[in-house]
Amino acid sequence: MPTLTTDLVLQIVEAAAVIASAIAGMIVAADKRMDLIGAYALACLNAFGGGTVRDLLLDNRPFYWMANWGYLLAILAITVPFVYSVRMFRIASAVHRKSIKVDATGLALFTITGTGIALTNDAPLVVAVLMGVIAGTTGGVLRDVVVNEVPDLFRPGGLYASASFVGAAAFVFALAQGVEYPYAAAFGIALIIVLRLLSVRLGIGIPRPQWEDRPPPA
Repeated sequence: MPTLTTDLVLQIVEAAAVIASAIAGMIVAADKRMDLIGAYALACLNAFGGGTVRDLLLDNRPFYWMANWGYLLAILAITVPFVYSVRMFRIASAVHRKSIKVDATGLALFTITGTGIALTNDAPLVVAVLMGVIAGTTGGVLRDVVVNEVPDLFRPGGLYASASFVGAAAFVFALAQGVEYPYAAAFGIALIIVLRLLSVRLGIGIPRPQWEDRPPPA
């Protein structure tokens, strides 16, 4: 069973993940010139999509966003000024230039909290890591599909799901070595963010498919 410290860390990390992912969804909505309903829907989809799939696979009921419905109101309270306030729009424009950092933060937070929740459900270690990757990446995939973009998960070369996997595995390994939960979580989160940002800034990634350099068949 999880300790009080573990529960508290999971709650803090999940809350941070929801807000960071919701803001990432709003940034995409602003880029696509969506209205209030579109921005709110995209924010919620990005914030809760991965966690919902995670809960489905782990048979967790009620879903996280249903049990913590206050987040729906909190996201709405952020979305309204985001859409209608000139000041908030300027702030959003500044944030947009750093949107990859916001998205990387959401990926990291959801990956670690997804892994942690799987562990509290006594999932095998490899399953817990997989649940972390699913929780971290699915929201972004659903968001990009809705706005007709190729999800980062399916773009060749970059570290996205692979960064999530490495961070989740490092988190589980640290716990297995006796590292205290908050420090293990912080290590996993930092590792994912660093790997993702290095991938974007420096072009670091996994080897590209061999067929990228070949012409399509006639």
